[in-house]
Amino acid sequence: FDKTTLNLKAVSKVESYRGFIFGSLNPAVPSLVEHLGEAAKCIDLLVDQHPEGKLEILRGTQSYTFDGNWKLQAENGVDGYHVNTIHANYVQTVGRRQKMLAEKDPVKAVDVGAIDQLPGGFFGFENGHVLLWNQWPNPTVRPAWEQRDSMISRVGTEKANWMTSYLRNLLIYPNVFLMDQTSSQIRVFRPLAVDKTEVKTICFAPVGESAGARTRRIRQYEDFFNASGMATPDDLAAFNASQIGFNANTTEWSDISRGAVHLTQGPDEYARRLGLYPRTSGKYLQDEGIYLNLHGRWLELLSAGLARDAGATKHVA
Repeated sequence: FDKTTLNLKAVSKVESYRGFIFGSLNPAVPSLVEHLGEAAKCIDLLVDQHPEGKLEILRGTQSYTFDGNWKLQAENGVDGYHVNTIHANYVQTVGRRQKMLAEKDPVKAVDVGAIDQLPGGFFGFENGHVLLWNQWPNPTVRPAWEQRDSMISRVGTEKANWMTSYLRNLLIYPNVFLMDQTSSQIRVFRPLAVDKTEVKTICFAPVGESAGARTRRIRQYEDFFNASGMATPDDLAAFNASQIGFNANTTEWSDISRGAVHLTQGPDEYARRLGLYPRTSGKYLQDEGIYLNLHGRWLELLSAGLARDAGATKHVA
């Protein structure tokens, strides 16, 4: 085909960081390295799980929509408060399955229900990026565990621990999640309307992992994620219900002040040990200070846009 006859508009700016390709229709956006900042180090924790930094997309892409604003998905992916309530059925099902089947359990899921008993928190970076993290109670069931010794020899014990033994949900603001938790997922979401959002999800993995690790990764992925999993439908139902609630006019604000007294400016001890320098740090998985970072960026961008529009209108007048 002659591409000049297709009337397609080229993406204004395309850049790649360690194999992850980002594009923008706005030619005036900063460079990708500048945009990512310290959050790039969190991407490194994914890519460096392979000795040569090679990841691959697993076959199959899922797409679904929900009747809610896109920011609900942005909040949800870095919310540690909802797990034991919204996903209670998943937590209880996994627990019962493990008791009944023990080593015969084909999934061997991570123990999501017990994460609030272990260290966890969040980091807020420049440009709205955030990372939710928590130590796993049973990291040996994760696919990456079998490569832990190799990782220690390559990147050191601290980073290897974060790669194998910690939940990490990274939001690349505004609409991309890179998740290494119940399984590994790329999640891209976009608004179709103020009250409708499309979500696309993909499973990824290190190239060349063992057949056993790959099978476990896929089974754990199917167990939790997507419209057919045991957890994603909970979130979608909550999004839809929340959007209905937003139509009420008796409450002006959504309260996100939980754990405000725990918020730390700059890096905490966990960030420093990892070599991260976030704008803010939080010491509990369930605290909501993480939202200040992403919604603060939303406010910055909209305020700048309004100022530009006002200036353009004044100039035309």
